Amino acid sequence: MTGIQLNTILSHLKTYAPLYLAEQTWDNVGLLVEPNNDNPVIENILFTNDLTEPVLDEAIERHAQLIVSYHPAIFSPLKRLTQNNWKERIILKCIKHGITVYSPHTSWDAVDNGINHWLISAFGIGKNLY
Repeated sequence: MTGIQLNTILSHLKTYAPLYLAEQTWDNVGLLVEPNNDNPVIENILFTNDLTEPVLDEAIERHAQLIVSYHPAIFSPLKRLTQNNWKERIILKCIKHGITVYSPHTSWDAVDNGINHWLISAFGIGKNLY
């Protein structure tokens, strides 16, 4: 089996954009769904802006063991995990399929040369715009 251990990938993600850069008062960043394996080997990663049911189905089809979702799949506290709500179904399905979910959200916004710098570059404006 080839691939990289989950802890190594998480370490690289946190090195690129430390979680302390995220909006601490309201954002939910970092490891959101943890696999049942202690430190699995990751061979396939799916990156997405938003983790929706069709995106999760694609991740399963492509045998992804890790989903990096820019926006957090869990934002507000969950009171239950049922099949009645699409967000809850996503979490349950990730657990069932052993898929890890990580969200960098505002840590990627705040990091130098991150999402905000990339977006402003579309206007040809220097990166020193505040």
